[in-house]
Amino acid sequence: MFIGHLPAGYLITSAILARSNARFKSKRAYRKFLWIGILASILPDFDLFWFYLIDNCQHLHHSYWTHIPIYWIGTSAVFLALGYALKNRTVLLGTTLFSLNIFGHLFLDTIVGKIRWLYPFSDDDLVFFDVPARYNWWVWNFVFHWTFALEIILTALAVSLFLKRCHRGTPMVCDH
Repeated sequence: MFIGHLPAGYLITSAILARSNARFKSKRAYRKFLWIGILASILPDFDLFWFYLIDNCQHLHHSYWTHIPIYWIGTSAVFLALGYALKNRTVLLGTTLFSLNIFGHLFLDTIVGKIRWLYPFSDDDLVFFDVPARYNWWVWNFVFHWTFALEIILTALAVSLFLKRCHRGTPMVCDH
């Protein structure tokens, strides 16, 4: 997945915020939650800095802990438990946005990338579709694969939703 994570994050976050029944006191509070979701949608790929700058591309970056679901399950469980213990709706909503976007990222990566969904019980990678190596530059193999159309669709839906909200003058989304 190259361009689809960020638009998917916007769509997931927008859907959760629309259904959360949360009352936001200000544009700033709403945007804070919007940014939590959007940043979480790309957070697992921050390991690319390590991949290129430290690891010298020695391992597929999906093998790093940032792409292993069990770590995010643990993190989410801790913050959900904290939110429930404190009866803090802000922590619960933030954790929900964060977690669903992380797992949205991992699901999208599973389409053509390898994710260890069963780790630590298995080191097997799960992937829905293999992308054959047909082009010299590896990126073209993904861009010209039919699954890239899913990324285009996600991007078009996110841009459409954003523009629709801006055109309507939806509060908290666009400033006019």
